[in-house]
Amino acid sequence: MRIGLLASVGGMLDSFFPEIVRAWQGTEHTVCLAAGTPTDGPIPSAVIEGLGRRPGPRVLEALARLRDWVRSEHVDVVVTNSATASALVRAALLPVPVVYFCHGLHWNAGTGISERLWMRIESALLRRTAGAITINGDDHAWFSAQGVEPARLVRLRAGVGLDLDAYPAAPLDEVQPARPGSDLAGADRHRSRRLDLAWVGEFSARKRPETALDVAARLVARGVDLRLTMLGEGTGLARVRRKIDTLGLAAHVSAPGPGSAAQALADSHALLHTATWEGLPRVMLEALAVGRRTYAFDVKGVRDIPNADLVANGDVEALAELIAVDHRSGRLQNPAAFARPELDSRRAAEVVLAFLERIVDTGTRAAVEGAQP
Repeated sequence: MRIGLLASVGGMLDSFFPEIVRAWQGTEHTVCLAAGTPTDGPIPSAVIEGLGRRPGPRVLEALARLRDWVRSEHVDVVVTNSATASALVRAALLPVPVVYFCHGLHWNAGTGISERLWMRIESALLRRTAGAITINGDDHAWFSAQGVEPARLVRLRAGVGLDLDAYPAAPLDEVQPARPGSDLAGADRHRSRRLDLAWVGEFSARKRPETALDVAARLVARGVDLRLTMLGEGTGLARVRRKIDTLGLAAHVSAPGPGSAAQALADSHALLHTATWEGLPRVMLEALAVGRRTYAFDVKGVRDIPNADLVANGDVEALAELIAVDHRSGRLQNPAAFARPELDSRRAAEVVLAFLERIVDTGTRAAVEGAQP
């Protein structure tokens, strides 16, 4: 079987699919990559001219290029992800089945104007969708409510999974002693221990990095000896750095930019996550693999992560209080318990491959048996 794997930009293939592609290549199957920009990985990819993160004036050219790519590579099935690529390839009337690997439908509650527009688009495109792969409960429920039969749906509860060798379990350091000269004892002594938190993500409006600073300010106001390290890139990084200075948090918060998420998690007691919604937050899975808890808001995608400590969306005060209480009680010295093998990307690769084989073998978009990892 020849599998075409498509994304809007090459970076998405580099970020989310290398382990799955390697697993598929270890079988008798062939994987052909394509995106609007080149990939950086070892597998060459076709560049679809006119394809990008957002629809542009070269949409018609992109449609023609997609058809040419499928024909020239003799693709048996196309697996598509990311918003623009997924919409265009299903509108291209390809002669092969298209499976939508949904990293997150493009809305949260579905109440905004743009959210309702995306819902209409996705509903219309379902007629040209051979199957859907979901990674969170909200999206899975939406596909079911649209009449997509269970035989055409599969849910990956750990998303694309992880290369567990890259995220080794890291034991938590011994509880730090009280500061020299402190006479604190018992539960009060926990107030003097330094609390290390990590925040990892894109510095963008949806990830709400400035909300993490609001949480940090409240923890410091409670007397917590805090160190928050914020890793990532994005247009909001400079703004976050300015706000760190404005809030007087320079002694407690650093935002160095890009860095190793695995190392940041291993050096921290827990992960702080502040996104408005997610498909399935990979960094929270990484935290589980390392053995760290996550403190976050109860929003789409986030609520699907096992063992996450959640508060109502946007309730910064409640989130800070929850972290402070767990820090003082010593709960943060206990690693988050989870079966690491369930996060292995090879499991996701096996489930998806079986799903695709059934679609291709039957030759129809509907006659696919459902599967659960």
